[in-house]
Amino acid sequence: MEKDLLEVERVHLSNVLDELDVEQTEKLDQSFGIVYTYDALGIAGENRIPFEDVKRLLHNKALIGYSEREQKEILNHYKAFMFVRDDAEAHHALDEEKIKDIHELVVDGIMQGGVYRNVNVQFYNQTHQPPDYVKVYDRMNKHVTKIRDFQGSVIEKAVFAHAGIAKIHPFLDGNGRVAMLVMNHVLIDNGYLPLSIPLEQKETYRTHLETFKVEKDIAPLVGFIKSLLVSRYEDVIKSLEVSA
Repeated sequence: MEKDLLEVERVHLSNVLDELDVEQTEKLDQSFGIVYTYDALGIAGENRIPFEDVKRLLHNKALIGYSEREQKEILNHYKAFMFVRDDAEAHHALDEEKIKDIHELVVDGIMQGGVYRNVNVQFYNQTHQPPDYVKVYDRMNKHVTKIRDFQGSVIEKAVFAHAGIAKIHPFLDGNGRVAMLVMNHVLIDNGYLPLSIPLEQKETYRTHLETFKVEKDIAPLVGFIKSLLVSRYEDVIKSLEVSA
């Protein structure tokens, strides 16, 4: 039933968007990009800049009172989202080099991007631990092949692409942001809206992601993402109809 609702909302929004001009559509994407960037950095737990300051930073390109790294993380993520949007709308392939390109944008000016980690990492508050660094190349190669050959629905494919990267943790930093951007690449490429995970849903998201990592059960995360996507469609349609 939920899948049917999502498809109904997707067709409805498509009809609404057909009546918008390019400038209106661009503003819609820019507004989402701001919210998405704020949420993504909050989910990562590495950036505490308030939402209104995130908006000001993306407009002014600099803010007094915040570290250079904090500001670069925000500017980089927004730029990476716009790259993913344009790339997916052009239906360009999502391969390993593309994932590395996305990572390079996310960490630009902060650390070397686009290269897999060459050390092991361990998380003391999680049951699952990422694979040994010597296995990362093989795991990523296999994961990208599985994404390409995936036989499930678009939502399942997008969530699988995201969750696999989060599980492998191929980079030293920025893995969560890259994983979400990859998910949105799959969604946009297949005609869906991109999605942001609201900060208030952070713990639920982490619980479902950990279930996949430990138990290899992706269903709870798919259900969670699908419900968020339905809500996103409803919110966008409502906002567009109100402003019409």
